Amino acid sequence: MAGSVKFEGFSATETQDLVRAFELMKDGSRKAKTALLGGDLSAFNKWFDSTGTRSHLMKVSTIIKEVDDAIQNRSITFANASGNKVDKEEGGLCGYVWLIQTRSPGDAFSSAAHFGSGMRVMMVMRTHRTLGDLAETMYHELSHKVGGTKDITYKKATCQGNASANPQLAALNAENYNLFLREYLS
Repeated sequence: MAGSVKFEGFSATETQDLVRAFELMKDGSRKAKTALLGGDLSAFNKWFDSTGTRSHLMKVSTIIKEVDDAIQNRSITFANASGNKVDKEEGGLCGYVWLIQTRSPGDAFSSAAHFGSGMRVMMVMRTHRTLGDLAETMYHELSHKVGGTKDITYKKATCQGNASANPQLAALNAENYNLFLREYLS
């Protein structure tokens, strides 16, 4: 089953850029999954676990596979959220999915779930400087949607630091996934 992609609320020029970014992400995701599942752990070690323990290899591999399967096989809609007054360079929102806490924080049965219409991701175009940046943001948001990742940090140095100091945080952090993808974009 082949997936499809839709872009809602964007200009023709923005849609062209989004289509190119999506294809770049799709190709990079396929390469990332193939490398990781084929045993090439160089990017995994850099972004998820430079300790050598590989304690979260299965979790990361599962999320990478699930994101790639969604990109390759599911229908995804990217919707324009440019009305938001945010900017990525200022640490603001550039894309998002709906995350709702299902119970009170601290509740033993508390969990978070992604909501919205199917595979719908909101995007803020003005926050992206390159097609690669746009592709990485799409991947980051899809890691939330299908992999349950969280936004622990957006800082590249902290992401890489967590790979050596706290691989569990790296494996949960959405930004680590788009930095991992960056290794396979060409």
